[in-house]
Amino acid sequence: MTGHNEDIANHIADYLKKNKQEVTLEQLVDTDAYDLPDYDAVVVATYTYHDGDLPDEAEDFYEDLKDVDLKRTKFAVVGSSSKSHIHYGRAVDYFTMQLNSSNGDQAADSVKVDQEADEDDFKRIDQMADYVIKSLQ
Repeated sequence: MTGHNEDIANHIADYLKKNKQEVTLEQLVDTDAYDLPDYDAVVVATYTYHDGDLPDEAEDFYEDLKDVDLKRTKFAVVGSSSKSHIHYGRAVDYFTMQLNSSNGDQAADSVKVDQEADEDDFKRIDQMADYVIKSLQ
């Protein structure tokens, strides 16, 4: 809605490419959760909507994850929200829990960003990406 997570996803993709990683960048609405086990690692970027809700466009993907065995696929989750909400970053928490429940292997701590990512946030995001890269070696 604001483009904050698109900026985050593009930043992660660029960072991974700079570090010689092959990257496929897709919107959750266009992604088939059943294809995730085909990847070595997955980074989900999501925002938290309203009172801690998943974005509408992510709901089908999230529901499908319940039926997917990630077969130890490495993953990380990042997302923007507003610290002014009581349920700050809850969608990040939901995805982290579901990816773990789907037998994924969490490569890095989840990262929550207060609205638009700043320089410090991008450092934390880069660190998350570094952990994902290390987990693949």
